[in-house]
Amino acid sequence: MVMTAEFYLKENIDENVIIKPWLKKNNFPIFLRNNYSFYEAMILGTKCILIEAVDEMPNVDQLQKHIKQIKNQTDRHVVLFYKDITRYRRKSLIENRIAFVIEDGQMYLPFLGLDLKKVQEDIKEEVKGFTIPAQIAYLYFLYHKEEVVNTTDFGKKLGFNKMTASRALNELYRANLITYDIGGMTGRSKEYKRISDPDYFLRGRDYLKNPVRKIIYTTTRPVGAFVAGMDALGKLSMINPPGHPIMAIDKNKLNREKIEVVKNIDLIKDVKLVELELWDYDPGLFSDKGHVDLLSLYATLKEETDERVEQALEEVLRGEPWYTD
Repeated sequence: MVMTAEFYLKENIDENVIIKPWLKKNNFPIFLRNNYSFYEAMILGTKCILIEAVDEMPNVDQLQKHIKQIKNQTDRHVVLFYKDITRYRRKSLIENRIAFVIEDGQMYLPFLGLDLKKVQEDIKEEVKGFTIPAQIAYLYFLYHKEEVVNTTDFGKKLGFNKMTASRALNELYRANLITYDIGGMTGRSKEYKRISDPDYFLRGRDYLKNPVRKIIYTTTRPVGAFVAGMDALGKLSMINPPGHPIMAIDKNKLNREKIEVVKNIDLIKDVKLVELELWDYDPGLFSDKGHVDLLSLYATLKEETDERVEQALEEVLRGEPWYTD
């Protein structure tokens, strides 16, 4: 959000700068209103319009056309606001003399001056999957579509400390899965909400990690365990269930349960023992139906190559409002 831009401009350019929503946005064409949030600012006596992309910022050619339209209608300098920026995009904007301010403090304001912080030279490591707190956060927002939370309240809901909650939310934000507005009692709290269906599911599913850390076998069903794996899929679809129960439990709860772990391989093969999945998070966080939640089930089975499993998973997920093939 632009509060960070306001702070940086006050610290480095104009201590009197104030950024506030542009109230005449309805004068813009619909496609501009749908693509950007608009703010007005006075920087060193110069009237500006700050624009922030609702989704992804368009390419430079499109930006130039949009900026020209906005400038013609407002007679103000137009400044882009980014949460982060690549070296390539920064270079391209500067070459085309397009003004911008970045959340981390970089800026290029050719009508006032230049102030740039060095962009990290190293290429960012590709995100291959959620961290466990981020996956829990992703699932929370999936099942609480209308929820709007700040970092403190979010941490309390999921048992995270404030730092863990902040990191999880930032991870979803960087993946463009959630957005935020500035609000709250102080007027400076970030209020997070997720993007709409089905984009939330489609963008997030590739980051899902299999929560199963380890599989053990036991003679008893632990208290607090949930039906999982192919056993759950068999109960929810037309696919044949396995010949033994499969349960899931938070790996941290295992030591609290007095269960007999069977390590004899021959006994495992000959007796219908309970196959117990030890998860990186509590499978009961998002389920009260006796089986693990549907998207966590998907995460545990999505690497299966059996077409029957793929079809059964699709059958189970198809009825969910957030799901699309």
